[in-house]
Amino acid sequence: MILGGGIAGCATALALCQRGIGDILIVEAGAYDTFQIGECIPPETRLLLEDLQIWQDFLNEKHEPCLGSRSAWGSDIIGYNDFLLNPHGTGWHLDRRKFGVFLAQTAVQRGAELRSGTRFVAAKSMAEGGLELELKTGQGSQRIHAEFVADATGPRSCLAKTMGARPLLHDRLIWIGVVLDCPAAPEFSQLTMLEAAEAGWWYAARLPGERMLVAAITDAETNGLAMLHQPERWLSCLEKTVHMAVWLSGCSRSKSHPIAIRAAPSFLLDRVHGSNWLAVGDAACAYDPITSQGIYKALHDGMQSAAAIADHSAGVVDAFGEYQASIVARFTDYLANRNYLYDLEQRWPSSPFWRNRRFPPAITSSPSPPWRRSPA
Repeated sequence: MILGGGIAGCATALALCQRGIGDILIVEAGAYDTFQIGECIPPETRLLLEDLQIWQDFLNEKHEPCLGSRSAWGSDIIGYNDFLLNPHGTGWHLDRRKFGVFLAQTAVQRGAELRSGTRFVAAKSMAEGGLELELKTGQGSQRIHAEFVADATGPRSCLAKTMGARPLLHDRLIWIGVVLDCPAAPEFSQLTMLEAAEAGWWYAARLPGERMLVAAITDAETNGLAMLHQPERWLSCLEKTVHMAVWLSGCSRSKSHPIAIRAAPSFLLDRVHGSNWLAVGDAACAYDPITSQGIYKALHDGMQSAAAIADHSAGVVDAFGEYQASIVARFTDYLANRNYLYDLEQRWPSSPFWRNRRFPPAITSSPSPPWRRSPA
């Protein structure tokens, strides 16, 4: 069973099907019918999609190409990272909901079973092996025995926490986003855009239908003063940016999309597996959105988890130990890169947001969800 039918969960299912493992059940709480936060994927994502044998099908979905990024970080000077000479081609601005539906449908076509509108409630180990899971649907509760469970429930890590795992918290950010209508698409709209500001940083990416997704990334302490969750304050802060306000001139807030607020924790579970379960994707560890690795990481982690499950099933003694070691090693590398990026920005030494990022606390165990803990 795979708990969570998002990117990581579906990538796990697809990779398991490739390895000849059958009888896969994907359990998804939602119904793939709600707006999802858009995201740009880098050109290197092509390698993962090719490995999953879905690259051509992905191209047929007609997502918007992304030609690179422009940013103002560390100074007001604009820097560029172009994909023009990348051997893997362009990146892509995803229609996130459409991409999720595509992966789920492809997993079903490859042999997995999908139950949407089904929520995980509880789990317990069985004497005969495996786990018994309690699931809840609109028709009531049901119990299902699974030989093995992959937790792909995102930062909530629902099953892993039930089995005793705890998040080692590094940081906690808040993502506050708005969809803007841009009837006359800016000439640079095929680039993602990034700008640092006193209260955090701003991100903008193209969406289908002449729209842009624009988000402010901050923390709870800073937002207590900035109040960016209030639409008027959000717009006011956007208008004070040096470049982003100019880049998005002519755009207006979409009336069909309310302001969206998401937790963006940065953490690693103290253990990412047991004898009959493992955590995958953001359920195992979550990265700061500054890395722009969300979709790529979910796909990669799903494929890696499938390899570990297949090796374990084939009798490889320490397959899960190697899986955990890889997760920890990549998280360590991520922290070094993340800290380097935040150290580049020195313009607001008295800002709580930048002070907290430049002098991050040591990783600590957090018994509650990371986004409920105050930043250091």
